[in-house]
Amino acid sequence: MTMKQPGPRGGGAKPVGARGGPRRRTLALVVAALALAQLAAGCASPPPERFYRLAVAPSAAAQPAASAGDGPVVTVGAVTLPALVDRPQIVTLAAGSRVEISEAHRWAEPLRFALGRVVAEQLAATLGTPLVYAYPQLAVADAAFRVTLNVQRFDATRGVAVDDELLWTVRRVADGQLRSGRSSGRAVPADASYDALAEAHVEALAAVSGDIARAIGELATR
Repeated sequence: MTMKQPGPRGGGAKPVGARGGPRRRTLALVVAALALAQLAAGCASPPPERFYRLAVAPSAAAQPAASAGDGPVVTVGAVTLPALVDRPQIVTLAAGSRVEISEAHRWAEPLRFALGRVVAEQLAATLGTPLVYAYPQLAVADAAFRVTLNVQRFDATRGVAVDDELLWTVRRVADGQLRSGRSSGRAVPADASYDALAEAHVEALAAVSGDIARAIGELATR
């Protein structure tokens, strides 16, 4: 006589993986969606970099036609900068003691070269001579005056103000006579854009260049 084997209690065993199936599938879908979202965020392209230069307005930089004998040769040496702003990224002031260093908005040339070039162009316009050279340019003739610049402040708050402060020295090469000073300039940007910020820096530097030009004039007439 054949005996029947007793079956499992509870009406038979459930297939493997059948327990909690809908819940597990939902959890898997959520995990997959989160992974895709993180992947998409990681693959998102960063904002494009934009580059800016300190440019003297053509009218301010205009120089009269001149020959090599029409004015003194002036050289503007290498500029010393605070470490905070001596970088490609544009640095601006924020609330409290915070600063913002923009990875997307950068200077198109080393700032120490740009500042020397701007001061040289402004001096050329004020002195009425094209014979003003900024490091690393080489003068075409022996310099009569050498200018050194040490930047103390190069502060900017977008849409509010820029404040530039420089220590400067003018040396008459012939006899070593010196004039030195500490000059500052302040300008208000037209808006909160980085273009307006760059223009305001040039405007603020014009006040510093004016003081240097007067010192050169005094030494030239003594």
